[in-house]
Amino acid sequence: MKIADVPHPFLKWAGGKRQLINQIDPYLPTSFENYIEPFVGGGALFFYLLPSNTILMDINTVLINVYRMIKNNVQELIELLQLHKNEKEYCYSIREMDRHPDFATKSDVEKASRTIFLNRCCFNGLYRVNSKSYFNVP
Repeated sequence: MKIADVPHPFLKWAGGKRQLINQIDPYLPTSFENYIEPFVGGGALFFYLLPSNTILMDINTVLINVYRMIKNNVQELIELLQLHKNEKEYCYSIREMDRHPDFATKSDVEKASRTIFLNRCCFNGLYRVNSKSYFNVP
């Protein structure tokens, strides 16, 4: 399989393995009962293998919320993602949302939509927050 044939994860994530799938593939087991991914990030290896019995983990709770919403509320998430605009000022307004007190009242699916949108429009798929836990990728 060539890299062009490897599925694209829905997130771009620093340290992602998509570009390494061709090198990793020969060393993967041909069968296994359980797949445990402790640092899922964009999930390139998970989406390549599509294992049936899976545990996905990451210390980043914002990222895990995205995976939970895909699993449990994908239709509403898709509908919210379709509302986003590819405009500079709009992107910055979404980026600044976590600085406002009402951000805590946003639903998990709204927060997941924001995370995916920012991942696709901010620099190089980075997820970075400052000391106040505010998203700060340009």
